[in-house]
Amino acid sequence: MNKRDYKSTNDYKKSIEIFKNFVRDILDGDIEKLRDFDFTDLTTYVGDIIDPDMYLITQAIYIILWGDLYDLTFEKMGVWNWNNEHAFRGDTMNSFGSLFGKEDRKKDRSFAFRAKFYHAEENPHLWTKIRKFSKSYHCIGNFILIPNRGALRNGINGARAGYYNREECEGMRDYFDWFLISIAKYQQKVERGDIHLSGFEMQLQMNPEYNPAFLPIKEWEEQFFLKPYFKNGEPVLLFKTPLEERLKVTDPNGTDPEISYYEADEYLELLEDFLDKSEEVIKYRTNKIIEALKKKL
Repeated sequence: MNKRDYKSTNDYKKSIEIFKNFVRDILDGDIEKLRDFDFTDLTTYVGDIIDPDMYLITQAIYIILWGDLYDLTFEKMGVWNWNNEHAFRGDTMNSFGSLFGKEDRKKDRSFAFRAKFYHAEENPHLWTKIRKFSKSYHCIGNFILIPNRGALRNGINGARAGYYNREECEGMRDYFDWFLISIAKYQQKVERGDIHLSGFEMQLQMNPEYNPAFLPIKEWEEQFFLKPYFKNGEPVLLFKTPLEERLKVTDPNGTDPEISYYEADEYLELLEDFLDKSEEVIKYRTNKIIEALKKKL
């Protein structure tokens, strides 16, 4: 749907109203306060889904930014189910839990428990960065909307979060640069008529929005404010850890000779690189998103 027609839809109008009220009620009328706003602090404008990347206000922002691209409605966004009832969901691009470890008292897991495996808390400089990222990773600059249909649990969102390679789908451990590169490879196969698809590519195939005829990967850079992930119109590795090194197991006491484990220095270096570059991405995208939202109001 073209932008002019989409702006007349009820969902777009509702989203504008929700966002204006959010700025008034939560940001004290100052949209600039969105720059470092941690969505986990919200108790209103949340809605029925507990993930910050799918709060009511977050969904409204997705509609304002990308509603015309996907002909979005609130009904089209939601938690994945086996019927693929909801075609889209919000996603947190650079994850905290996958590399650092979320606190979970029911499972007896402490804050950043994965990082603590390698005594990250004994490095004040690194630990300060980890603490900071635990707040900034739920800022608007780290959220994106993705087509999420899939035959695996949690759809594309779940597939790209896989820690290890499985028979049904290869792992990506939630790395967003890896995700973009995988989309680019899939689009290349589509363009040359290659029917030999990987497990993840078969999941992408269930979403026409990943097809190059819908949106070529080079256009993702500007459309979704992804410049840090691109070079010369193609997605590139942002984080310095090679892909083949990203699926190692986080267990400093691991002894299985058939399993590749992270060494302490290696993992701590990986974490700091991830932190620094993720913060840069969040800052860049937050600026772009606020700039775009100002033009919509």
